Amino acid sequence: MRAAWEKFYKNSPRPWAGAIELPDLAPGWRVLETGCGGGRLLLPLIRSRPDLTLLGVDFSKTALEGLVRQCPGILFQADVSALPFRDRSFDAVLCRHVLEHLETEMRKAAASELLRVVRPGGRIFFEGFSVNDARFGKGRQVEPSTFVRGDGIYYHYFTSQEVGQLFAGAGSVDPGERTWDERAGPTRMKRAAVVAEIQK
Repeated sequence: MRAAWEKFYKNSPRPWAGAIELPDLAPGWRVLETGCGGGRLLLPLIRSRPDLTLLGVDFSKTALEGLVRQCPGILFQADVSALPFRDRSFDAVLCRHVLEHLETEMRKAAASELLRVVRPGGRIFFEGFSVNDARFGKGRQVEPSTFVRGDGIYYHYFTSQEVGQLFAGAGSVDPGERTWDERAGPTRMKRAAVVAEIQK
């Protein structure tokens, strides 16, 4: 799967565009973004929140090379299921459309890692595609609710209950669903994602 992502970012250094809602982060927080990719979330945070200490991690070398000039000294190449940080290192961890690209056991390991590196009372901001998304079922099924498309990238679709179980070790998990319309050529499709603000 790593080769698929390297190819993806080589062909599309900034694959996602448009405005993005920034999470509610307290001044002075130390914040980690996992799967920072092309910087769609990390770059707006750098520009608008100089009061935060930000770090970004991605396992794609190509993605990080495209960001390094704009994010000097804050990027790490690593897998979200084996983060190179000490326990309780961060006040908040951002995990937006990352775990959906992993197989079951890696998703579990990654969720455990997110909980490990966030401090007690800290927060994990999670988002992942929902089973109610219009693209659910597209591609070849490799696990329950997980499909691989022609680009070789995995897409898992979550239920709110599954996200609650994934972060069962947290003090508070309250997943909900976000929906929006997305243009696909001349038509629009309904997109849906499970979102959760998880407090350790």
